[in-house]
Amino acid sequence: MRTSLKALALLILFSGVAAALELDQSSAGPREWGYRPVDDAHSVLNPPGFTWHPTGGAEAYTLQVAEDADFNKIAYECKKTQWSAHCPASTLKPGTYHWRYAALDKDGNRTGWSKARKFTIPDYAIDFPKPDLNSDTIPQERPRLFFRSDEIERIRRAANGSLSKAWKDIKSRADRTLDDPPDTSEPPKYPEGVERGSERWKEIWWGNRKRVIAVAGGAARLAFVYRVTGQAKYAEAARDLLVAMTKWDPEGSTAYRYNDEAAMPALYYTSRAYDWAYPALDESDRKAVIEMMRIRGQQCFHRLHSRHHLWRPYSSHDNRAWHFLGEVAVAFHGQIPEADRWLDYAMTVFYTAYPVWSDTDGGWHEGVLYWASYLRRFMYWVQVMQAGFDVDVFKRPFFNRTGYYGMYLLPPGTQDGGFGDLAARASHRSIDRIMAMLGMGARNPHWLWHAKQGGYDRPDDYTEFLFAVRSPSVEPRPPTAVPSSICFRGVGIAALNTNLTDGTKNVQLFFKSSPMGTISHGYNANNAFHLNVHGRAMLRNTGRRDMHGSPHHRKWMWQTKSQNAILVNGQGQRAHSPHAEGEITWFQTKPELDIVGGQAGGSYENLDRWARRIAFLKPHILVIHDVLEAPEPSTYQWLLHAPGKFEIDGTHARYAEDDRSVDVHFLGPEGLSVSQTGKYDTPPAEWADFDLNEWHLTAETDGKSKRMEFVTLIRVNGEEADWELSRQDDEQILKIKAQDKTATVTLGEHILEVEGWQD
Repeated sequence: MRTSLKALALLILFSGVAAALELDQSSAGPREWGYRPVDDAHSVLNPPGFTWHPTGGAEAYTLQVAEDADFNKIAYECKKTQWSAHCPASTLKPGTYHWRYAALDKDGNRTGWSKARKFTIPDYAIDFPKPDLNSDTIPQERPRLFFRSDEIERIRRAANGSLSKAWKDIKSRADRTLDDPPDTSEPPKYPEGVERGSERWKEIWWGNRKRVIAVAGGAARLAFVYRVTGQAKYAEAARDLLVAMTKWDPEGSTAYRYNDEAAMPALYYTSRAYDWAYPALDESDRKAVIEMMRIRGQQCFHRLHSRHHLWRPYSSHDNRAWHFLGEVAVAFHGQIPEADRWLDYAMTVFYTAYPVWSDTDGGWHEGVLYWASYLRRFMYWVQVMQAGFDVDVFKRPFFNRTGYYGMYLLPPGTQDGGFGDLAARASHRSIDRIMAMLGMGARNPHWLWHAKQGGYDRPDDYTEFLFAVRSPSVEPRPPTAVPSSICFRGVGIAALNTNLTDGTKNVQLFFKSSPMGTISHGYNANNAFHLNVHGRAMLRNTGRRDMHGSPHHRKWMWQTKSQNAILVNGQGQRAHSPHAEGEITWFQTKPELDIVGGQAGGSYENLDRWARRIAFLKPHILVIHDVLEAPEPSTYQWLLHAPGKFEIDGTHARYAEDDRSVDVHFLGPEGLSVSQTGKYDTPPAEWADFDLNEWHLTAETDGKSKRMEFVTLIRVNGEEADWELSRQDDEQILKIKAQDKTATVTLGEHILEVEGWQD
């Protein structure tokens, strides 16, 4: 009996040991945010946001920050947080620190401490602590979202004064909703047997989003007008739309898992309508809305938390969903039990893992159109945090620089934004509103000037209206005293311009080589380039998205063959992959000369090295030097694409359109075979409502070799030029004369040097 009891005790003991929680310290993989601050980091924010690998089975975590490596001098400690990320609510004094974390199980037992990492808070770090979310800081009164009751009189003065035209537009739209309310019947589900991605599927998928915006967005606008005018008819109409939405099944056609494009506006518009029209709702109305939003909010939170968004934040839709959830949390604080948890989660995302498609230099990996779209929505959260917690996001370096991304990529008069999904549809006019809001928030006169050149003259909706109410007056000023070219190294995008104030007189080269790979909406090949002349694309990325993830999108647009890049043995870079990493290794800009270079060999499975260097002899000469090294003898295909057919004469290709032209001269290697086609191996869907007339040129090498060099000269707008290419030892020397200027371009294994080309 004793033996049996002893064995049972040992079994229990060892079972407990086997079940003990073990800290997961796995290294960060592709699409993972990583441990932050990284070892030996210098943080530009004080305090930094801390993130670490989540541990399966952990109930919570604890974090320590110490002045010494032995953790005897604790400077900050968070004894318990439910997230695998944390930002302190107070600043640290400048100096060097060490940080570590541990996981807690459901009984509060702690694992061993993680590896310690060191970071420094410099004297110049910007104070940016996360608000301490308690009963004193979470808004209690209504309205809570975007503005507080003590701001209403100021809003009314603006509506009757400086912003009267914008207010009239907003009120007119609300009046139209009063007179002609939207269809409030529940949006339909997909019919049985409908194929995902088909025309019918897309019609319902996007149509349901529009239906939600019509109902919930209409309710929010009505409720806003009610708060400004005090007229009950607007609140009552908003109440009717809200109550109609409560009759829908929140687990049905607009559920987050079923259609997130419909579910997301149901989160933020409904929250605003509820908050602003609150007095018009009786207890039964409120109860119905609260129950609906509890379900919708939990759907969104589950999506984010179950996918470990704080550790794996590289999901395009999730990068806006978290702050939509934050609006729900603020609106329903005190009414939905989970709301405060959602709010803490949303604030933690912002302070530790946002934005992810960029770094402090202000670029955006997904391209200029997604930059404009996502940041314009993020301005919602900017105002929620400002009104509710007195947080000024424009203190952060990214927000103080990101307007330059739009300004340099889309100078006034430009109609193509280069790289990134849908960027070909972008124009300076399509970003005028986000440029205005960024300009007002950062008080940047150049961005405001750019917005006005795009046609911005007043706010378009209540979110912009409220932004303008709070923003100080700044006099717009053209960017005439800044360099005309820029490099956003964090996302691997360089924009070289000859005229930053007038795109219709500009010659513009985009170059991409991104450390973020070719993921999400920033799928373009590394070391690719794109050329705009007088605001229009001449040598471009090709294809047009019929639907995200369609065969044409995946098999053509995501592939290197659709870009101005290079294939090796007919194969391109790893498509839509975080492993297709590039890097801009060189950038310099002067009024008369720009040079940019990148490395993209690691983007391929069959290539060791690809160094591309481009010298832009402003305003009309480009020299491109490519050096490639493969592990085995290979053929190489140098690709070029245009909006129309090339004229080909041997190794000279010309494309002309209206008063613009490009002449491409393949100077080396010898024996290139130049051909073109106007076809796509995977064309857009038959139901797509557009036609493409793009042509694809290939300059292919004769024979196989492990190493290959290309030297290409491009003349823009018929620029007259003479040139001579010769070799001296391991270097090629290209001498160019044009416009009474001369340049000697040295093309070496690891260098590109330009002598001359001075006015």
